[in-house]
Amino acid sequence: MRAFAVYRDEDVSGVSGTGIVVEGVLFSTGVVVIHWLTPPPWGSINIFESWDQFMAIHVGAHPENRSEIHWADGEVWGPGHWRSNPSPFGE
Repeated sequence: MRAFAVYRDEDVSGVSGTGIVVEGVLFSTGVVVIHWLTPPPWGSINIFESWDQFMAIHVGAHPENRSEIHWADGEVWGPGHWRSNPSPFGE
């Protein structure tokens, strides 16, 4: 299991905001669960079958947001450095 956050420089939709907008977990099965931090105070929860599905919908589809993945272990993935199906163990 590997925790991450999504950081956005821009918000072209005007809905999710900027800064840290998502908290998430990549599970050992490949399933991704995310917690949107908007709308306050509760946000919402989404479940994805895979990392690639999550990335295609919420990151890759909006390159103008300049999103970054900030892993809990300190690793940061920025635009142009996305990886397909990362290890849930940070390897």
